Amino acid sequence: MDLLLWMAFAAGLLVQAFAPHLKIQNNHFIIPPSLLSRGKEVRPDEIVARERRMQILSGILILSSGLGLAFYYRRVFLDPRSS
Repeated sequence: MDLLLWMAFAAGLLVQAFAPHLKIQNNHFIIPPSLLSRGKEVRPDEIVARERRMQILSGILILSSGLGLAFYYRRVFLDPRSS
């Protein structure tokens, strides 16, 4: 069970690592040139929506697996004699 929780935690970190990481400047999203130079039509609304979905997915994976790991290892954290 703990392996599954650790895998979910790692998946959340990977999703976060591969997110576009859009910057905000003057209340506007700054789209990096790498996303603009692909030669196809640029849809800023889709880029922002993808960023939000990835952030939400990453947050859900990390938070839920972190809470699950805390529950799984609660005896280690709370019982000083378990070490």
